[in-house]
Formats: sequence, structure tokens, C-alpha cells
Amino acid sequence: MSLKNYDPTQADHSESANKAPGSDATSDPTAWQQAAKPRAPSSRGGQRPRHPVATERRPGYLASHWHGEQSLAQSFWVNNVLLSVPLALLLTGVMSWISVKGQSLQISAITTLIGWPLLIAFNIWCIVGAWRAAGEYLRIGGAGLWAWLARISLGLGAVQLGVSLIFGLLPDLGEYWQMARGIDPIGQATLKVSADGHVLQLRGPIGMGDAGRLQRMLDESPSVRRLELASPGGRVHEAEQVVALMSKSRYNTRAVGNCESACTLLFLAGRERQLMPGAQLGFHRASTGTYNPVFDELANQQLAGIYRKVGLPEYFIHRTVKTPSHSMWYPHSDELVANSLIAALPQTLDVALPAGQDAQAADFADALQGSPAWHALNQRYAGTLERLAGRMQAARAAAASDEELQALGWAELSTRMPELLASVGPNQRRQYAQLLRSQLKAGLATPGGGSCLGLLSGQVALRRQLPLELQVKETAWLVEAARSDLPRFAPKPATAIELEVIRRTLGAQAPGLLAGLWAEPTPLPTGRAAQGRCEAVIQILDRAAALPVAQRELAERVMFQKV
Repeated sequence: MSLKNYDPTQADHSESANKAPGSDATSDPTAWQQAAKPRAPSSRGGQRPRHPVATERRPGYLASHWHGEQSLAQSFWVNNVLLSVPLALLLTGVMSWISVKGQSLQISAITTLIGWPLLIAFNIWCIVGAWRAAGEYLRIGGAGLWAWLARISLGLGAVQLGVSLIFGLLPDLGEYWQMARGIDPIGQATLKVSADGHVLQLRGPIGMGDAGRLQRMLDESPSVRRLELASPGGRVHEAEQVVALMSKSRYNTRAVGNCESACTLLFLAGRERQLMPGAQLGFHRASTGTYNPVFDELANQQLAGIYRKVGLPEYFIHRTVKTPSHSMWYPHSDELVANSLIAALPQTLDVALPAGQDAQAADFADALQGSPAWHALNQRYAGTLERLAGRMQAARAAAASDEELQALGWAELSTRMPELLASVGPNQRRQYAQLLRSQLKAGLATPGGGSCLGLLSGQVALRRQLPLELQVKETAWLVEAARSDLPRFAPKPATAIELEVIRRTLGAQAPGLLAGLWAEPTPLPTGRAAQGRCEAVIQILDRAAALPVAQRELAERVMFQKV
């Protein structure tokens, strides 16, 4: 009997009854051995014969998938697509929602540290099981096209998982671990109440728990009226809590340094908002750190809603959410004033004086600090504000009028102007000479021309009677001059040769011609001395402006020096 296609399990055992004893099938082992050998694949038609799949599976759905015992269709389409993708999106969404909306950064961090390992383990289970199912599918003769397409898809999924792990979790793993332990890696703001109890100062990043700390300090200091801010931003949720707190009492806010990102929410929540000289407001879009544009968009919708609550115009909101989180947009102060986001800064030396006879020197210093000119002068000449504030407080206690208090500012300035004019560069000195010419001509236009003579005689209080345009120009010059670099060498007095050159060029009275502008006031000249003096000074200024550059710079320097 031929053994080709012979299946011993289907043999006709009735023949064994007719055989002699000892001649049963077991007596011919060759037939059984050949029948048990696997058949070589037939080359006819190029078809691979299909072998039956083992019917024994490991108990449990998870185990059978992990070992590749489920069909390729079930492992790939059911477990990797219909089951894996929705669950992964759900888990990622829950983690991001808690990070954006959660009431505690610590809970958000703990959720992330638990959710990520679960997400990774689930993805590995899906990918490994489907990969093994594809291998089994090939082993039983399945089409190679579908098996390798499935494996390519699984490989891309593994790459995506690795990229998310490397760029999404690992860079921030240390921060999440710190936050889970109650430590904010960006730090916390420094909070301090001023000596008079009227100002709460906030410096540094707004970190986890700062809203609660600030609320406790405000509860302990009920006389606080203003928050002074200088912060690069921080946690939006903490800033949102502070905004809700400020809305109950409507504190004033003042940015004494750059106030950026989340700090701008606190600043805009103030009732009266002031941007100090040199400070800026910085805006940019929020970032969840998830590299998921959907969740970033949700976070920025929330940020836009908070900005609308604090009154930020739509144009600013649109510009903010369009500015990348790694960049910063600083609107100009004029734009902020035009949109009523900040109070206009003083354009002259006059300031908004504190009310009441019991106003303290600190109150006057606080008012002066908001003036760009006085702020810049105090930066160049330390102690200027404290000295002037003390004089103003003493004058207020002596029942002086507000006009007299404002005039004290010019008196204080007169002690610094000769040094300032000597230390600035030639271009700034020339600008002031041209400004002075305009002031003298405006003084001549007054009845009798007495203001012009008064200016030349050191009566600085008359400068408050000049046209507002000239006062604004002089204040702007003061700001620029006070912020200019200090000279490398102390200014030297003019030499005898230089004085002689100026006398021969502009006249004998040219050296020291303008030295009395900021000196102790002297009586106004009368008689012949007064006649035509202002016109003569203006003519000398005009002639000096027409000189060659080197001679002009020498003439303007010598005219302001005391000889």
C-alpha cells in the first residue's frame, strides 16, 4: 500500500481482523514514521498550504493577545485600533484636562506620573501582541502583504510612542516628580509688605501655592492698597486664583519691573494700573507642554476668557494667542495708554501729590517714583527722591500750597543740572542749548519780557509758567540725559586758550553766559543791564549754532560752565 496521502487515523482497521497475529500496523514502524513526517510545501501553483491553528489558548484575553494567539484581524483592528486609540486619547485627555483645569498642580503631577506608565504599558501590550499575531499569521501561510503592512503600522506606532516618551515626558520628568512632592521647580514668588503696610510687593515667578500665600498676607495686612509686580510669569491657574481674589477688593497695581505672561493677569486685574518707567508688559500664548495642539488650543481659550474678564481688548487677546509661547510681545506704552490699560505717565516734572496734611514722606516718594524724569534722576543721583520727598512733606506740614510743593522739584533739580550738563555728550548739550533758545523766546513773548530775564537769573520756578510743549520737551531731555552713560573722565574746566578763543569768536560775555540758569536766584537786572540782554543771549546762541562742529561744541560747553 502506498503511503502517499495516507492518514493512519483514517485507516480501515477492519483489515486487521484478516491479518495474521503479529502482522498488525505496529509491526511496520516505517509506515507510521513516514506518515507522521510533515509534508514539504508543494511548488505547484506557488501556493503555501495552510496549516491548522492550534486550538489551545492561554487563559484570559490579555494573555492570549500578548502571546499572539488571537487572529491578526482581531489583534490589529480590535485591540490596536478600536480599543487602543480611544483609550489612549481618553487617558491623555484626562491628564491634560487635569493639568489645565485641575485645582492643584500637585494632583496634576501625580496624575501624569501614574497615567504615563499606564499609557506606555498599554501601548506595548497592543504592539507586541499584534506583532506576534502577524508572525503567527505568516507561519500558517497567511498573505505576506497584510502581515507586513500590519507590522509597518505597528513599527510606526512604536516610533511615535518613543518620540512622545523622549520629548513629552522625559524632559519634564524631574519637574513632575518635584511637583508631585509639593515642590514647584520654577520656584515661588517673593512676597513682602512695605513698612507702612500700604504696598504688597511680588517679585519672581508665580509658583505653586502662591495664591494661597498672597491671600494670607492680604488677610494679615488689611491696609494694603496696591500690589507692586515684577515677575516673568508662571502658573496660569495660580494667577487666575489671584485675579479672583483681587476682584473682591480691587487693589491698585503697579509694574515696577517687567511683568510678563501670567503676571499680566494680575496687573490687569488692578483698579488703577501704573507702568513704571523702564517696565514692560509681556504677552504670549499659553502652553500645556503636551505637544498636543488640541489641548494647547483649549488652554489658550481659557487664557483668552480670563483676559476678557480683566478687560483686555480683543486685539490684544488675538495678538497674545498668536505669539508663540517661547517668544514675547511687548506693546508700546503709548498703545497701552491709548487702550486705557495703564495711566498716562507724567510728561513734566509735576506729579500727582498725595492728599491730606498727614501725608508722609514715603507717600511723596511713591508719587515721585511714578515720574519718568524723577525716576531717571534718582537712578543717576541716588537719594534725590528721598531728599525731595522729605522737603515736600515738611512743606505740606507747614501748610504750603500744591503750587509751592511742585516748585520744590525745580529747586531740587537746580542742584544737579550744572553737573548733568557738564557730563552729557556734545549732542545732548546742543539739544539743550536749542531748547533753551526756544524757552528764552517764549519768555520774551510774556508781558514785559520779565520771564526771560528771570530764567537767566536762576528763577527756576518760572519754568512752570512756560508753554506746556516746552515743559514736555525739557522733561523728555532730562530723562534721556539722566539715562545716558556716565563720562569716563570727569569734565575739565575750560583752559585759558579755550576761553580766549570763545571770547574772540562770540564776544567777551560768551564764557559762562548760561552758568546762572541753575544757580542761586539773583535779583532781576534793571536799567541798561537789562535792556536787550535776552536778545543778546539768543543772538549768541544762534551764532554758536552756526560755528564748525569743533568750535560749536567748545562754545556750548564753555557757555554753561562757571568761569
